[in-house]
Amino acid sequence: MTTTLALAACSTGNEEPHRTTAGTPASRISAALPSYKGKTLDTVSREREGATPSYTTVFRSLTDGHAFDGESYSGTWIVCTQTENAASRTVEFGMLPPQVPCPTDGRVTVWPTVPSVVGKTGFEAEKIGDRFGFQRLHGEPTSRYGDSHLERVVCRQDPPAGESMRTHYGEALSVVFVDPVGPCDQ
Repeated sequence: MTTTLALAACSTGNEEPHRTTAGTPASRISAALPSYKGKTLDTVSREREGATPSYTTVFRSLTDGHAFDGESYSGTWIVCTQTENAASRTVEFGMLPPQVPCPTDGRVTVWPTVPSVVGKTGFEAEKIGDRFGFQRLHGEPTSRYGDSHLERVVCRQDPPAGESMRTHYGEALSVVFVDPVGPCDQ
């Protein structure tokens, strides 16, 4: 015999009662906090700072479960899930980088892959790297040619195209430019 326990929250009449079945996570456990889904970590942090009610806030990566501890790139991550516990006064936000769409069930199975920038100019490679979540473009050789290296064509890259961005998000995209006096020595 299976017993299903249904719980109903009290309503003040301004909103519909929120119901959940035991064992099934609810998108909102209380009506105390607004939904922050779709907002960036930086935005949520600003809005929650000094806000009432006071809750302990945890930002957790949906990809591997780690809690954010001040990584500089994570401020652009998007809230996909929000779980509140009114009794312990905590709220946990499940986050993903902006390049990974929020799945409807909160589970991430597919990350974008490292794009190929070989054959692109340094300027193009830099834009592509930004869009995919690399913190910066690191190119060689740079010292001999100054800023003009971004006008040259990328000969090699690291990490290689096709690897999962899950392991490379927030890193530098390293490239080797074609030397203006000779071909790429792959």
